[in-house]
Amino acid sequence: MTTTAEDPITEKPTTTDPAIDVELPTSPVRRTRPTRPVVRPASRRTRVTVRRFGLLSVFKFSLIFSFCVMVVVWLALMLIYFMLDAAGVTNTIAYWIGCVVNQPDRTNSCTAAGIDAVKLFTWLFGGGLIMAAAASVLWTFVALVYNLISDIVGGVEVVLAEKRA
Repeated sequence: MTTTAEDPITEKPTTTDPAIDVELPTSPVRRTRPTRPVVRPASRRTRVTVRRFGLLSVFKFSLIFSFCVMVVVWLALMLIYFMLDAAGVTNTIAYWIGCVVNQPDRTNSCTAAGIDAVKLFTWLFGGGLIMAAAASVLWTFVALVYNLISDIVGGVEVVLAEKRA
């Protein structure tokens, strides 16, 4: 039986590769396993010393990071509140608070206190913004202290390694 198509394993490349500018062999190439394992070069390593942090970049990064964490915590608290509200737990807590705070004079009856979710989460959001700003100032101060200490000690040495695939 005769075939007209060439065997893909024995194709003859006849052009040059422009990416590496090397002429490819013109004899038939047979793909075989190498006789010895391919030795890959060792990964490159370099040592870097972190001597200073830019205070403005630390402030900007920590402000954005703290705000994102605040939003995640705020949304998680909101989700927990709505789940507890659906289960009726908030009404029970409001009743207990009403017994402690709004107890009428010399009676054994309690009046439930009202929990306003909009007001509660508005205050929580505002408090979260203040805490995010305070955390940013704190981390900027920590970076300033690091800069002062690294002037004395010389910084922190980090080894960076390139991972070979």
